[in-house]
Amino acid sequence: MFRVLSYVRYSHASLSFNAQMLLGAIIFFLLCGILIFQIQIWDEEYYSRNKKWLKWKASAIKSNKSDLSNIYPDTKE
Repeated sequence: MFRVLSYVRYSHASLSFNAQMLLGAIIFFLLCGILIFQIQIWDEEYYSRNKKWLKWKASAIKSNKSDLSNIYPDTKE
């Protein structure tokens, strides 16, 4: 069997930033920032809508030492 070996000569590759790459990076990081702030707004809205439920759930977990099997019903009525 013949073995074919090919050698690729090392070239001095360089990465150059052009306008499209810079614009793409700016848009990407801008979208990431907007998404992070939007998720924080959604979390605050969720908490403000369900504040009573979350406080009840936290007190139920604390009073039952994380055993919620007695609180929730087994079957739907």
